[in-house]
Amino acid sequence: MKIKFLSMLAIAATLFASCNSDDNNDTAPGAGTSYVVNYGSFSGDKSSISVYDNDNDVLTNGHYEAVNTVAMVSNVQYAYNYDGNIYMMGNNADQVFWVDEITFKQTQNGITDKIIKPRYCVADGNYLYVSCWGGDIWTDITLSYIAKVNINTKKVEKKIALEGGPEGLAIVNGKLYATLNYKNSIAVMDLDTEAISYIETQAVSSYFIKDNKDNLYASQVSSYSSPSTETGLAYINTTTDEYELYKLDGISTSYVNIMSANDDFSKLYVMTSAYDTNWNLSGAIAVFDTATKSFEAKNVVEGISGLNGVGFNDDKVFSFVSPSTTANGKLVTYTTDGTLIKEYETGISPLMLLEVK
Repeated sequence: MKIKFLSMLAIAATLFASCNSDDNNDTAPGAGTSYVVNYGSFSGDKSSISVYDNDNDVLTNGHYEAVNTVAMVSNVQYAYNYDGNIYMMGNNADQVFWVDEITFKQTQNGITDKIIKPRYCVADGNYLYVSCWGGDIWTDITLSYIAKVNINTKKVEKKIALEGGPEGLAIVNGKLYATLNYKNSIAVMDLDTEAISYIETQAVSSYFIKDNKDNLYASQVSSYSSPSTETGLAYINTTTDEYELYKLDGISTSYVNIMSANDDFSKLYVMTSAYDTNWNLSGAIAVFDTATKSFEAKNVVEGISGLNGVGFNDDKVFSFVSPSTTANGKLVTYTTDGTLIKEYETGISPLMLLEVK
């Protein structure tokens, strides 16, 4: 079996059974099954996994604990499927740890040496590249770096200095692209020489999504420390590294799951958020047409209180809803025209989906 990485991720700790769920988690999920990743609460519960059976339309919580007989000990900022393992970027406590992609069993301790505030990762050959903030990046943007992890030895071989708070990463044609959360640039590192150049941007950036021609879309966001009116999707031609911005007000700064593509990459579903007249934060899911390079006039859905992420699977749009940082969230599915299909209870702060192939 192979696990397809659908939306991007982060995980949570206290798991609760949903209605219509089956508590038997003794066997590995099969084809037609997906993992829902829940972040948890940073100051309390840690991360957890729910299992979504697409064929039978059932969601079951508590998968990591059922398999490993213990709870996770970190809040997972991001997870990445590569070469038989799912690598997780854990915060509080800081670590990179991994489970078997099929059984979800963790059989080794995670990497903690030279791993400080890990955010994201991507692999090339025998190496895992991890973006790390290195400390209080909001007070000192020079603290951040890329940790180069040897996958065979499970050790950090090198810390490559990269100021500006690297977040999302992508590898194309021997180059590592890094979004920067505290600098109006996208960094480009040659993997052979480790020389770094920069693509100037009109706002800080957070995450990438790679199209079927290996070009990149990056979310350009307005943050508390770096406000900007030039927000939306940046398109990077990875052959020329030319940059173009397609504006979208209110594009979300939340975690790693704010963009998801449909199966043929003709549409991107993009999460936005805004305050209403009563100062309540609500979210919407915008649609970007990759052929016309424009946002559609109508959002798929609007007015979702606590919208925490988006995904796409089996011709359905997934939204992940977190009503609070201490209560269970929910997974909500829609048709591509915005018709509600079903809601499922999840763990705390659900963020993303992983499909088992």
